[in-house]
Amino acid sequence: MLLLGLLLGACGGAGEPVDAPTPEQIARAICDSQGEALSLTSLEAAERGDYLAEHYDLEGVWEDAAVYTASGADVREIAVVLMEEEDDANGLKARMEDYLIERQGDFFGYFPDQAKLLDEGRALVKGRYAALIVCEDMPAAEAAFYGCLEGGGAAPASGPPAENDGDAGFKPPNETDMTLYDTEAIRRAWESGDAAGLSERDADILARCREVLDECVSDGMSDFQKELAIHDWLVEWGEYDQTVYDDPDHAGREGNRDPYGMLVGGYGICLGYATTFQLLMDLAGVECITVVGASFQSTSDHAWNMVRLDGEWYCVDPTWDDPSGGAAWASPSAVARRTHRYFNVTSRAMRESDHQWDETSVPEATAEAYRWDGVSKLPGT
Repeated sequence: MLLLGLLLGACGGAGEPVDAPTPEQIARAICDSQGEALSLTSLEAAERGDYLAEHYDLEGVWEDAAVYTASGADVREIAVVLMEEEDDANGLKARMEDYLIERQGDFFGYFPDQAKLLDEGRALVKGRYAALIVCEDMPAAEAAFYGCLEGGGAAPASGPPAENDGDAGFKPPNETDMTLYDTEAIRRAWESGDAAGLSERDADILARCREVLDECVSDGMSDFQKELAIHDWLVEWGEYDQTVYDDPDHAGREGNRDPYGMLVGGYGICLGYATTFQLLMDLAGVECITVVGASFQSTSDHAWNMVRLDGEWYCVDPTWDDPSGGAAWASPSAVARRTHRYFNVTSRAMRESDHQWDETSVPEATAEAYRWDGVSKLPGT
């Protein structure tokens, strides 16, 4: 009986506990509710503040927190935060819900099972405690969270769960034809104003480029303003070609790997997004390259861009900024939302977000002057 009383006290007995449970105790109880299959890494105390601010836009004063995350393409995550005020805990819950929606967009069209986990994830609040939970057995996780705070919970064993092993090295999958579409003739026709020598396909691409640039780029714009306008047009216009998952050869619709599919048809895979972005940037006079690499621990071919602004390089991934995966179970708000999570980030940020590439073949992006998250004040204003 004494042991049972100690366990209940650690995660809160009936009524107000004498010793309120710590976020670490609650997080461990949630982890334990998932059985041995859940393997997450606990963030060190020094890392938690930056993580909470960057991922959950944490506002208000927090007293304590525990954060457990996975690596690579594993989206499972458990975070418990004790705020100073209940109103702040409710506000944090709302921002955690926004985080879940944005995070889904990163996995649409790539790993539907992981996106579904995010769709089923929950942000919870009880008193001054807010929690974000993404795991397989959500009923058990919710029961563990509320059990710790309402009585009936058990104190977790000491020590963090085992860390996931992952190889972050670049190993190109080579499962998809990632050959870049040759746009040299289109660029020459743009510069000369003479499209007579273009193929019908390239003429259609050039015509759409003129329409797009007339729509979103104007005289007097800075290179950054042009880039932002082109990025936002592409993310709003384009849709990831989900038919690649219905095709045994993963080919999908014709043109989904080049600017034709995206500009004329409004669809593409990552290479279609990246080559379209580069072509529009080239014609707008902004230096840009396409990076062909991999993602999800080098299990999936992937492509994105780098842009040079004021002599400094930045990374841009328009595919992963587009949450239009179109999965049947996706919430409407997730599909409609435009993001800037991968807009003008550093190479380090790309590595940390599960991008792999031959780092000897492209510049290293270290600048942050033109990083924009879609919320804060625009650079240069």
